[in-house]
Amino acid sequence: MSESTAPKIQKWPFIVGDVALLLTAFYLVSRIEGEFGLLEAFWCFACVAGGAWIMVLPFLKEFQAKTDLTEARELADSVEKITSLEALAKRVESATEQWLHVEDRANEINTTSKQIADKINAEAREFTEFLQKANDTEKNHLKLEVEKLGRSQNDWLQVVVTTLDHVFALTQAGRQSGQENLIKQLTAFQGACREVARRVGVVVVEPQPNETFDPEKYQLRDQDAEPEVGAKIIGLAAQGLSHQGRLLRKAVVVIEGEEVPQSVEAKPKSKAKTEAAKKKE
Repeated sequence: MSESTAPKIQKWPFIVGDVALLLTAFYLVSRIEGEFGLLEAFWCFACVAGGAWIMVLPFLKEFQAKTDLTEARELADSVEKITSLEALAKRVESATEQWLHVEDRANEINTTSKQIADKINAEAREFTEFLQKANDTEKNHLKLEVEKLGRSQNDWLQVVVTTLDHVFALTQAGRQSGQENLIKQLTAFQGACREVARRVGVVVVEPQPNETFDPEKYQLRDQDAEPEVGAKIIGLAAQGLSHQGRLLRKAVVVIEGEEVPQSVEAKPKSKAKTEAAKKKE
């Protein structure tokens, strides 16, 4: 946009008028023959003053025009600035509206996030409670199953122990009969039964030849009796039993110095003593 300038006034007409008035004043002065009176002085002053005014007038007009132009420019700048301020105000208002919209959206997102978090927490609590209930139910079920298995194990263990006791009693009765074939068959049958019981963890506790009395594994027929230290076992009255390393029942034995009844199985002597006896014979 081109910058406007103040219009310039042609000064030559004013110069001509000024010169004309000065010449008129000079003519009046030169034509006075007598005394220079007030009237002549007035007209001379009027011509000179008029010429001076005419000479100064175009400069005053130009100055006034420049002043008006400057004021117009300042007014235009002010209007432009006001327009810019209005545009800025509109932008600020638009930004404020957008910020309010963003704030509303942020509040909505925050509310939605809080609702989602609350829902997740509620579902987590419900899931935890469900797992706890399922865990308790499973524990109770497993506890019941363990109790059932324990009772079942005790039942079949009692059956095995009773069977072994009956087989032991039957073998002892066969030994008392004195029939070698019957004794061999019953001994083999007892060994087979003990082998089957051993496979399920039930082991017969019997003293070895020349083994001394151990109160942790053996007991006497008379529970109040106190055997001597290092007393040797010479007979077995009732077999002991253990299940998977846990002693179920101690073996009832006969030690030296006690009478061995016929129903008691006498323990065989060691190989060294047997060979020595044969040599003496």
